[in-house]
Amino acid sequence: MKKTLNLLAVLLIFLLFSCSSSHSSNDSDILPDSDTDDSENTIDDDTDSEEDLDFIDDSEEKPDEYVEPVYPDPVCIYIYPDQEDSKLCFGPVKTKVKCKANPKENEYVSVLELKNPIGDSEGPMNINDDFVFFVLNPKNSDLCFENHTYCPNVYGCNRKDEYVYEIVASKFSHNFFAVDNNVIVFNVWDETSSDFNYSKSKIFTVDLATMKLSEITADWGVYSQMDIVFPYVALKDTSDRPIIFNLETNTSIKISNLMCEVSPKIDGKHLVCQGRYFGEGLSKDELSESAWVVDVETLKISPLSVFTYEGVFPGISCDYAVFHSSRDTVYYENFLEKFSGMEIYSLNLKTKREEKWTPEIKGIFEGNFIMPSFEYPYFVYLANETEQTSTGVCYALNIETGELVELWEKTSDRPIIKDRYVFEDGYFPDKLAKLPDLPKLPKNADELCEDNNPCTDNRYFVTDGECHFIPNHERCDDDDDTTLFDVCVDGECKGFAGTSTDEEMVLVEAGKFLYYGKEYEVEKPFKMDVFEVTNGKYAECVEAKACVEPLRKRSLTVLDYYDNPFYENFPVLYINQFEAQNYCNWLGKRLPTEFEWMKATWDGEERTYLWGEEEPKSETYPDSFYANTTWGYPGFVGWDVVEVGTFPMDKTVGGIMDMSGNVSEWTTSEWTKNLCETPPCHGKFGSDLVITKGGGYFNGGPELKIRRPNTPWGHSFYTGFRCVKDVDLP
Repeated sequence: MKKTLNLLAVLLIFLLFSCSSSHSSNDSDILPDSDTDDSENTIDDDTDSEEDLDFIDDSEEKPDEYVEPVYPDPVCIYIYPDQEDSKLCFGPVKTKVKCKANPKENEYVSVLELKNPIGDSEGPMNINDDFVFFVLNPKNSDLCFENHTYCPNVYGCNRKDEYVYEIVASKFSHNFFAVDNNVIVFNVWDETSSDFNYSKSKIFTVDLATMKLSEITADWGVYSQMDIVFPYVALKDTSDRPIIFNLETNTSIKISNLMCEVSPKIDGKHLVCQGRYFGEGLSKDELSESAWVVDVETLKISPLSVFTYEGVFPGISCDYAVFHSSRDTVYYENFLEKFSGMEIYSLNLKTKREEKWTPEIKGIFEGNFIMPSFEYPYFVYLANETEQTSTGVCYALNIETGELVELWEKTSDRPIIKDRYVFEDGYFPDKLAKLPDLPKLPKNADELCEDNNPCTDNRYFVTDGECHFIPNHERCDDDDDTTLFDVCVDGECKGFAGTSTDEEMVLVEAGKFLYYGKEYEVEKPFKMDVFEVTNGKYAECVEAKACVEPLRKRSLTVLDYYDNPFYENFPVLYINQFEAQNYCNWLGKRLPTEFEWMKATWDGEERTYLWGEEEPKSETYPDSFYANTTWGYPGFVGWDVVEVGTFPMDKTVGGIMDMSGNVSEWTTSEWTKNLCETPPCHGKFGSDLVITKGGGYFNGGPELKIRRPNTPWGHSFYTGFRCVKDVDLP
């Protein structure tokens, strides 16, 4: 009798999980279209191989309060009705393999041991209330198509019983997926065709609560990682164009003007990606290596950070877009790849204010901060103290309190934060960390703390549930007509009369100038600073509290640059366009337009360089070294700014210095593909993208015609400014 009962128990378990694996040895049922009712889609499967990992080890004693998690029976379909090997099964199926899914606060666990019997980690991770999801490539190659060893499937570590469950499985590759609550979106990559035909790739969504499976129908040839915030799915196609798919309306839109070099991220309101912008006749290099924001409803494309160099992997949360950039690097050798100092920034999409959240660099190797992810109020990122730029220690930072927590050591995978958990988004994931479970930011947070003071940033802190009124340095109005410049100081509006000084300025007459042989005109005369604004001059404005200190106090190669008396007469760095405009206004001046900058450069006679037409070449270095620029001089030693006025040949006819070299300079002109006919010029991105002019030591070279787009909120070691002043006509 006892033997009979044991046999029946084994048979019952076997029948209950007969559809638990897609690797059936003998299936003959063919599935109708996947959009039909689930009851018609299920394949009866009672001949699974005992070699599969479906047998559950229930020998461990469970606590009295333990409740076995119950999930709907898995469903199996045929992706191609005429191909028996195209069977795909979805739905949680328990295996006998243990895992870990419940770390303590500020700690991490390895979710699955590398020596597990199922397979090797081959893709990203994700999480919902029930599972920690990951991708494993089976160690048994017989589970893949013949002559293939790569067919990763989606698994999950159950957060209730901490067993591994098979979630999505077939002989195809499911190496990319994303999760939002019970909805999983995953790829089916068919690489069995001899021509590596991406057109056979498919994307499905499945709701694990209802077991409803739907195919996202579009001719994309998808191969990238995806992101989902219901109802929107973000991904990119084989041409790297980002795509937004709406699961509720079953519609998709391809953002054809963007090419994403990394997979896009989405928060339900915005999509962000790093790559190139095309349009208006632009070549592939004119707006490359930049980060972009797309409004999901209007599809408006806006720059996040232009020419960020190593600025990759942007993220988005609560109207904060985040990215890392090497525009703050420190060179420790005379070689472009030898740098440290990569930083992490956020841009508030409402206020257009850029903030740096990572710590100040303490030494040459203590400043590589990369791979940011953000879920208010937590930043997670990698940091290192070596010359390595693609790996580091994983940290979490609470931007409300400044609390910094080290999560795990040495990883090269990108950390992702979701629902107060941190996991890895690379090719070798296994770690899961838990952060303090703070409340989410309420949607009416701005209304909760409104005090109608333009000189404070009113922030609701989820950490303590209170309003914080943080002084800003925005422009304001003190209701006094005698003050020419008003700005917020210590939370109150303060007016400055302005000095209206003409010291070290040169008169530039109104008139015409040539640009590529065509005449343009400046209608009014003005005066322009002879020199780029220096550290010493700018410090006077900071002391008067009319200006804020530079975001960074160093240069490309010097750590103690801004506060060092030795560099007092060097150009000030890390000043964005708004801050530069404030300085000029404090003196009764302003920033120039692009037309004014061009008119001041030469007086009627068009030229390539301030010294004429002689091209800088390494063969003639140092004899032809007429301006502080590395362009054309591969053997040049220095890689940094110099004291203003150092190069006597870098001077206009009127005596204005350093317009071919040293730093590029802010203007107020919006960026357009070509110089417009008559100012004011209106660019594709409006005031979110403006022109910087001038040759520089770091980028672009000494040609006077060079015009570069820049986001006005951005700070860098290669951009400075000079001011102009209106001249009253008689």
